[in-house]
Amino acid sequence: MDAALKQPAAEGGQEIRFTLNGEAVTLSADPLERLSDGLRYALGLTGTKVGCNAGDCGACTVLVDGEQVCSCLMACGQVEGRQVMTVEGLAGDAEGQRLQQAFLDHGAAQCGICTPGMLMAATSLLKRAAAPTKQEVQDALGGVLCRCTGYQKIVEAVCAAAEATPADVPLTDPDVGCAVGARFAKTDGLAKVTGAELYGADTAPQGALWLRVVRAPHARASFTLGDLDAVVAKTPGLERILTAADIPGSKAFGVYPHIKDQPVLAQGRVRYRGEAVLALVGSRAAVWSLAEEELPITWQPEDAVTDFCAEGQPLVQEGRADNVLARGFVNKGDAEAALAASALTSEISTATPFIEHAYIEPEAGYAERKGDVLEVWVTTQAPYMDRDETAAILGLDKEKVRIIPSACGGGFGGKLDLSLHPLVGLAAWLSERPVRCEYTRPESMASSTKRHASRVTARAGCDADGKLTALVFDGDFDTGAYASWGPTVADRVPVHCSGPYKVPNVLARSVGRFTNAPPAGAFRGFGVPQSALAHEALMDDLAEQLGLDPLEFRYRNAIRVGDATATGQVLTASAGLADCLEALRPTWKEWRAAAEAFNGADPPRGGGGAPPAGLTRAPAPAGAAASASAASGTAAATPPCPIPRPCRWR
Repeated sequence: MDAALKQPAAEGGQEIRFTLNGEAVTLSADPLERLSDGLRYALGLTGTKVGCNAGDCGACTVLVDGEQVCSCLMACGQVEGRQVMTVEGLAGDAEGQRLQQAFLDHGAAQCGICTPGMLMAATSLLKRAAAPTKQEVQDALGGVLCRCTGYQKIVEAVCAAAEATPADVPLTDPDVGCAVGARFAKTDGLAKVTGAELYGADTAPQGALWLRVVRAPHARASFTLGDLDAVVAKTPGLERILTAADIPGSKAFGVYPHIKDQPVLAQGRVRYRGEAVLALVGSRAAVWSLAEEELPITWQPEDAVTDFCAEGQPLVQEGRADNVLARGFVNKGDAEAALAASALTSEISTATPFIEHAYIEPEAGYAERKGDVLEVWVTTQAPYMDRDETAAILGLDKEKVRIIPSACGGGFGGKLDLSLHPLVGLAAWLSERPVRCEYTRPESMASSTKRHASRVTARAGCDADGKLTALVFDGDFDTGAYASWGPTVADRVPVHCSGPYKVPNVLARSVGRFTNAPPAGAFRGFGVPQSALAHEALMDDLAEQLGLDPLEFRYRNAIRVGDATATGQVLTASAGLADCLEALRPTWKEWRAAAEAFNGADPPRGGGGAPPAGLTRAPAPAGAAASASAASGTAAATPPCPIPRPCRWR
């Protein structure tokens, strides 16, 4: 148990007696308190994780009388007289031990934040089904979300544990030069499967104060603050309310040395819904006792800027003409002339929305002042960047700030930016007491960065032999209210928009514009997935026009060693697409043949019949005729696609 995490017993709490991991325990708590909070804060069992407090993610799954439950949805009072098992109890359980070893053997724990919940759900399954099918395993794990693994290794591990099949050979570190393709034990795997791994919310010094961020309810507004001291005076347990005026150093931060545009705490104006305005510091009960309506904030809402392609809109940030943050540009050869001379051309327009990272672990951590040094324990992907920004905000030398990364329960780029770091740091520095903070799931989603929304138009051409001739690409990207990693997206997109293909002529332009949306930042690819959606659709269409297999078209155009990229860089190594496609050919042919046979078959009637393994029959378009010739067994002609094709033949 993590004694540092344990909080004093709740005033007026009742004694709740139950069996926990095989031992009788007495929990002093409000009977209506969440069981997950009772386990974590009162008993120090932090192996039970909390990702949503809504029963959606399943990270808090425990067993109650052998059945899996979301402990965030169960009240402490409901376990009176019952049997509760958490991940810490698996060490004394036969099925649990097999599962933990299988998870290690199969690499089923990646970031590990969902692993305790997965293990508990699987333990419940193995106790009632000694030899479950793969489908039964998938169903049993369906209530626990994993953002990292894709589930395959988890399912394999549970099936292996059910069969009591050990790994073929013990996992050992591969020899030097033999690591690629080798299996070896995950360095931090044991802590993840036992629940001992500590994430941002899993530890804090005894007696730490809590910090709660008050955020803007409007996407665009000005505001004034009233008498905050009066709120502190009338609220027992509330120590202080921090505003931008309390910040001794830089009042804004940003990824780039020359762009520090995002306020730590807003100063009279907010630019997106969820922007930090105040920070309440005090006991856990105190900071959450105040409704936002009780705080003296007077808002003057304004119409938000939401269209990142329109010109002439109100400025989101002063001095940013047409709300432009950055532009990107690549020009190789004469793309327009090459397109005009191409045998075939294709054109596409795409639009993608912002995308939430959806890591299971919300932002969390604590800060503690130790003399003239500030230590910040936090879930992060960029500790040195965090150190530099936090030091600048607090007006300290970088050597006086120490960032201690916790285990990171998923990030995907979303934990490269600052979140609570400077707020808990400021509170701890001023109060000279440790201060902790845990974002709620809605708060995390409202305040964290997103994948950039995009609108792309692109044209590509090829010759009669199917060799690409040119690409013209234009991409607009919504960078939200603040810069974050927006300039990197604007720079990378023109460089990568032609994909892993040899294109002799490329004209690519991009622009990132501000809106009153949450800041868009890093997210696996920095704008490249948005452009890939366009260039891969163009490859498919050109192949179809040419009557060429899509794989063959890509093979002919795959960039190889000695070819030049869109920027003119000549590749001397690491150009393996052609080899990958060649290795895929046999399987690809099988898949294509199976798909064509399935699509040409007489559709089943009355719900009978199942598609071949791995294939799912698409529903017929609404109103489409589904008649077939009984004599010939051939299906009626497929209705034309209702979506007009933008391609044209030259």
